[in-house]
Amino acid sequence: MLEILVTLFLLTMWLLASAGVQSSSLQFNKAAQFRTQAVYLATDLAERMQANTVGAIAGNYVVAETTLTSADTSTANTCVSALCLPTDLAAFDTAEWKGRVAAALPNASVRVSAAVANPITYTILISWRERRTDGADTGTTETLSYTATKRIFDPPI
Repeated sequence: MLEILVTLFLLTMWLLASAGVQSSSLQFNKAAQFRTQAVYLATDLAERMQANTVGAIAGNYVVAETTLTSADTSTANTCVSALCLPTDLAAFDTAEWKGRVAAALPNASVRVSAAVANPITYTILISWRERRTDGADTGTTETLSYTATKRIFDPPI
């Protein structure tokens, strides 16, 4: 009888430990997903800058540090069905990009700054807050960020 109780106790401990490992795995997987999204989104903006070299060289992709909401996606010009000037295309790109960041990352904020020179160097900073648990499930958050740089060369004429 005692052997059965010990076996049941050990089996219960093993099941609880397995559940804890599974829970931690899910939490780490979500954190990795957010980091991957940040890398993808920074690359997306860098590619938009490269496609609109004239607007990028003029510094039109600079975005002041902003905490994003879903309302940050509106622009006056859509640039989808009509031709745009480089300035309008940069405004469209940044508005659409901010909307994607707000949709993909929790409590996201962005900042895009430029060091004017040849080449112009943009620094893209994406920050977001993740919920962290410390075992007591206090629901504290941790701010994480990803920084990328993009250089745009002014081609000689």
